[in-house]
Amino acid sequence: MSGMPLKSEKEWQAESDARTLAEANRIIEDKNRLSAARKAAERLAKDVADSLTALLKVTGKSDNKVEGMKVIG
Repeated sequence: MSGMPLKSEKEWQAESDARTLAEANRIIEDKNRLSAARKAAERLAKDVADSLTALLKVTGKSDNKVEGMKVIG
């Protein structure tokens, strides 16, 4: 294998991105997977918002409100 040229970081990234895009395309075309992914995204977003609210409480800024992904305060 010493005769094979080494891939650059950009080449590795491009190949990884190509695989990611191919998988995303399969998910988009499968209504059941897409629906499940959207539901999971909603749960994940709620978890992140809850964590942000908890962090704001720790910082003493519990009077701030988390709205979407914006902190209003």
